[in-house]
Amino acid sequence: MHMMPTILTRRGVDPSLPRVASFIAFARIVVTAALLVLLQLLFGTAAMAATAKPIKIVLIGGESRGNLPAQHAWADGIVQIERLINSSPEFAGRNVIVKAFPGGFPADLTALEDADTVLLYFSAIPHHPLADAARRKVFADLMARGVGLVSLHQSFTVPASSSDIPFAEWLGATRIGMVDRTSELTRVEIPGASHAVGSGLKPFMLFDEFYPTITFSDHAKITPILSAHIHVQSQGTAGNVFVFQEPATSKVIAWAAERANGGRSVAFTGTHYLAVFDIPEIRTLLLNSILWTARQEVPRTGATSTIAALFPPLVEGTGPLPVPQRDAVLLKASQVQREKQPWGELQWFASRALGNSTTMTVGRAIIRPGQANPVHRHPNCDEILQVRSGHIMHKIGDREVEMQAGDIVTIPQGMAHNARNIGTEDAVLDISFSSADRVAIGE
Repeated sequence: MHMMPTILTRRGVDPSLPRVASFIAFARIVVTAALLVLLQLLFGTAAMAATAKPIKIVLIGGESRGNLPAQHAWADGIVQIERLINSSPEFAGRNVIVKAFPGGFPADLTALEDADTVLLYFSAIPHHPLADAARRKVFADLMARGVGLVSLHQSFTVPASSSDIPFAEWLGATRIGMVDRTSELTRVEIPGASHAVGSGLKPFMLFDEFYPTITFSDHAKITPILSAHIHVQSQGTAGNVFVFQEPATSKVIAWAAERANGGRSVAFTGTHYLAVFDIPEIRTLLLNSILWTARQEVPRTGATSTIAALFPPLVEGTGPLPVPQRDAVLLKASQVQREKQPWGELQWFASRALGNSTTMTVGRAIIRPGQANPVHRHPNCDEILQVRSGHIMHKIGDREVEMQAGDIVTIPQGMAHNARNIGTEDAVLDISFSSADRVAIGE
C-alpha cells in the first residue's frame, strides 16, 4: 500500500500553517473593520451631531401696536417659529441652538455675533429697527461675514430709497415705503421647486397680505421661490388709498438670494396673519429657508413640523381666531410651574406651554417684603393683576398707584410696569394675560 508522503520541517511542522495563521489574522482585521463601520452607521450620526459645531439661529421680532388681534403679531410669530424649529424632525438630528427675541433686538447685541442665520419679523414703519446705527453696524458685520438672513413681511420695507439700510445688497431686493399692498386669496405657484428652499413644496391656496412692488437688485443671484397672481388693492405713501387694479398679474412673493460673498438670504412678503404659520407649505418654506441660509442640507422632501395648528383655516373676509379649548384639562398642584426669582417667585397655572389653554396665560407673582420685580412690558398681550394679599406700589407707565388686597388693575399691551412690596408680608398677586403665549421684555 502506498502512503502519501508527509512533508515536515526540521521541527516537524507543516510549512503551510504560517500562511493559515496570516489568513486568520487578516480575516480578523476585516471583521473588526466591518464592525466599526456598522457601529458608525448605527451610532455615528448621533455622536457626530453631538460633537458638531452648533447651528445658531437667531429670531428677532418686535412690538405690535395698533393692529387687530393676530395681525402683525410679531412677538407671537417669533414664538411660533421657534416652536416650528423645535418640533421639526429634520432639525432633531442637528446640534441647533435657537435664540429668540420676540420683543425686538436684544439690548446686548453680542448675542448676535456667532449666528449662522438671522430671521427678522417686525414692523418697519414708521421707524425701522435697523435705523439705529449701533444695530445696523452689528448687522452689517454679520452680512459681511456671510451670515444667513430670512426676512418676513414688513421687515425689509425701508422708509425711502435713500435709506441707510442696504436690503438690496443683503437680501437681493427691498420694498421702498408703503408703495402698495393687497390682501386676497390666491393660488401660489412654485417656480423655485428645484431650489433647496422650494423642496417639498407644491402649489397651494393662500389668503394673506402681499406686496406687489418689490425692487430687485442686479448684484445678487435671485431665484424666485413662490409666485402668485395678485392685484394692487391699495396705494399711496401710507398704502391706504383703495384702488383695486385689474387684472391681477403674476408677482414674485418669495425669493432666495445668493450674495457676492457667499451669504444666503430668503424673503417672503406674506405672514401678515398669525394663522399663516399653521399652513403646512408655509411651515416648510420657513424651515427650508432657515436650513439653507444657515448652510445646512435641506431634505429633498422639505422640512416639516409636528405641532398642531393654532387657528382654524384662514378664510377670506374672516379674522383668524384661536382654536378653542376642546376639553377640560386638570392641572394638579404638583404640575404648577414654579420659577424662583431674586425678588420672590412666579407660579404658572395655565398657558399653551402647560397644555391647558389656547387663549390665556394665568399665574401668580409673589413678591417678598421690600423687594420689587423688574420694570417690564408685554408686547403681545394685555394683563389683569389683582392683589390677593399684601400691600404694593405699582408703577404703570409714568404713574404709581398704591394697591392692597382686592384691588385690580388692567395693563395695556406694551405698557411698562412693575410692582414694589411696601408691606411687611409677602405680596401675592394673581395675574392673567390675553395670550396663551405671554411674552415679557425686561423681566
